[in-house]
Amino acid sequence: MFAGTDVAEWLRGQGVDTITVVGHMTINCDIATALGAEALGLAAEVLSDATGAIHLANEMGKVRAEVLHEVLLVLLHSNVAAVSSTEAWADAVRAGHALPSSNLVTSAMQGRAAFAG
Repeated sequence: MFAGTDVAEWLRGQGVDTITVVGHMTINCDIATALGAEALGLAAEVLSDATGAIHLANEMGKVRAEVLHEVLLVLLHSNVAAVSSTEAWADAVRAGHALPSSNLVTSAMQGRAAFAG
């Protein structure tokens, strides 16, 4: 998270244009960090197997941690961050390539096709 810090300026000063997000919890810190990076002009990557969520239940319903985590990763990848496994990320770093990402239009079209019929 970047609010109230000079982390973004420090990263830019170091020539960093992309951050990689790991850790708990996808539902709070991870998503806020990825959204904050986007707002600051930094690209974000989220490692799917190095992040996680917890079960939630309230007056609106309940959701298992695994389902919540998957939904948030799909959402992040569709609009905010490149999401991949740690292994794919390490391969991309070694090769000097950016992780593939998606966008909302492509994700919506793929979603429509996946659930058609």
